[in-house]
Amino acid sequence: MLYGMDDDDYNEEFGLEKINKLNSKKISLIVAIALVGIVVIYISFRISYGILSKDSQNESKIVNNKDNTIISETEINSEQKDIRKSKKDKQKKEYKVYEGNHMQIATHNMDKIKTKFVPQPNENAQQLIKDIYASDEKQVYLTFDDGPSKDITPQILDILKANEVPATFFVLGARVELYPQILKREYEEGHYIANHGYSHKYSQIYENKDNTFKEYADCETAIKNALGNPDFNTYLFRFPGGSSGGHYEGVKSEARQLFREYGIAYTNWNCLTGDAENKTTKEACIQEMIDTKAEQNSIILLMHDANDKNQTLEALPEIIQYFKNEGYTFKNFYEIFK
Repeated sequence: MLYGMDDDDYNEEFGLEKINKLNSKKISLIVAIALVGIVVIYISFRISYGILSKDSQNESKIVNNKDNTIISETEINSEQKDIRKSKKDKQKKEYKVYEGNHMQIATHNMDKIKTKFVPQPNENAQQLIKDIYASDEKQVYLTFDDGPSKDITPQILDILKANEVPATFFVLGARVELYPQILKREYEEGHYIANHGYSHKYSQIYENKDNTFKEYADCETAIKNALGNPDFNTYLFRFPGGSSGGHYEGVKSEARQLFREYGIAYTNWNCLTGDAENKTTKEACIQEMIDTKAEQNSIILLMHDANDKNQTLEALPEIIQYFKNEGYTFKNFYEIFK
């Protein structure tokens, strides 16, 4: 015996000891394998994360084409890249970046704001317009109704630009929707955009006072959309056919009151070329203008820039020269809504 154990006890104890030693080795091996496994998993995770990060970055370059098919940026064809480049170039031209406060402001808008180019409400506007008719000042407001038109309006704008004189365009909403870029040009070249209703259909406009106001509102919406400025307001209306008289005088009277309540001014004219009547030649238009001007000094001249008004286009340079020779100052209604 060893230490009080007989041979059987010794053999059993010795056997258990061997087993325990083997178990310890197995446990150590398992722990070692587990640690190696953990290290391998950790390394695999780091590698996978790096790949996923790159994939995530690449995903930011994925775009949808018009057919909603997913394509990578590297697969975008040259035409699409040209479009993107064109847009970026246009943006660079239109915007000036102010790095200090990260603002982007259209440079042409800054010019307009500095010159109070955006019309401002004026509670005295109606009286000031009335005063134009009674003034002794040699001043002329060139006004054009019924546009914009595709062919005539751009040529009228060319003439105004060449002579460096401002005008006021009483536009129709339906026409603005057809030619928004022409309206935008009118605005950008310093002319006053005023409201002439939407349809120019008398029976519709003058069905009741609410219809008259709706025509005004619909035209305002068209102007806002064309200029891309939801805050733009004209504050000035010209009733088709004039603000008073005629078959619709009752409705016009009610509409005038409604416009006053909303702070919207309106104006007519005290001189015209007759281009919407029977004056179909340049000479006839100029003579009608001289006749209706008579002895008045302060003039609001009515003309039209619809697409059939070639006589107006031909007469305009001579009309402008006539007023220049007479020492007139050319104005538009920014003089009132500034």
